Amino acid sequence: MSKGIAIQTILYLLIGVLVVGIVVYLVYTYVIGAPIGEQQCRTQAITWCTSCKNVAWVGGPTATSDLVTCAGKYFSNWPASGACADATTFCAVFIPV
Repeated sequence: MSKGIAIQTILYLLIGVLVVGIVVYLVYTYVIGAPIGEQQCRTQAITWCTSCKNVAWVGGPTATSDLVTCAGKYFSNWPASGACADATTFCAVFIPV
């Protein structure tokens, strides 16, 4: 009779821990979602400002919740209303107004 844990059992245990770690990471990244960084926020702001400029600052798209959250965090002059009509000062930083 041999005593101790077989090497095969240890390898299965390590593979199991690795798979669980990958699953937890993917769930966190795609379901819960990490906050977006400044560069991605800047990209969304430029896209939104361009859309507002294309409709001459009247009406236009509503800012997404991600954009509102990150712009409030990274940029001090985000318009409180989140409307295109109030965004000319904010957008002047990103695009020619």
